[in-house]
Amino acid sequence: MKKEIPIFNLNGEKIATESVNVPAEKPNMDVIHRYVVAFLANQRQGTASTKTRGEVSGSGRKPWRQKGTGRARVGSIRTPIWRHGGIVFGPKPREYSQCLPEKMKKLALRDTLRTTMIDDGLILIDVKEGINNPKTKIFSEFLKKAGLSQVKVLVVVDNKFEQKDAVIRCIRNIENVSYCYAEQINPYLILTHDKIVAQRAVFPLLRKFCAGEENV
Repeated sequence: MKKEIPIFNLNGEKIATESVNVPAEKPNMDVIHRYVVAFLANQRQGTASTKTRGEVSGSGRKPWRQKGTGRARVGSIRTPIWRHGGIVFGPKPREYSQCLPEKMKKLALRDTLRTTMIDDGLILIDVKEGINNPKTKIFSEFLKKAGLSQVKVLVVVDNKFEQKDAVIRCIRNIENVSYCYAEQINPYLILTHDKIVAQRAVFPLLRKFCAGEENV
């Protein structure tokens, strides 16, 4: 399937298109699901911790004698059923990270990118002329003219672009708009945004990702 990817300038005007061949294949949902699960697991710090009855402060002395007081028998003030006592089966620091084969990562990225292109979820923006006075209004107006002001947008920035910092300054304060460098794009970012706006210079790399030729 041949898709035409529109190219806009910062004024929201369509100036050209890029062609890409996208095979009309069903995405491998099992691989994509496994990638998302592993990605979210790898974001967890695993630092949650609670104290057992052997770690909380307090004496180990028996509070009162076993019989004759009329109260329930108890052997320690650090027992889990008491206030300030230890926690039973509470969380301890652990490692949640998961490893996936490189082939699965490439397949997940390829299928999510292909689906985005087929659904017209990718547009390109040409900022070759540069941004002399970076302001949020510049990109905000572009989103309005391109009809993207009400959706979640991921902006893919060219890491080699000299004025990449100026581009980011125009983006970072807009609600529902995130950004990443082309080398950082991944299936989770693609799935959690409605539209992708990529700099024109990174399209060859996205095309390679779509073909499954680059490592993730």
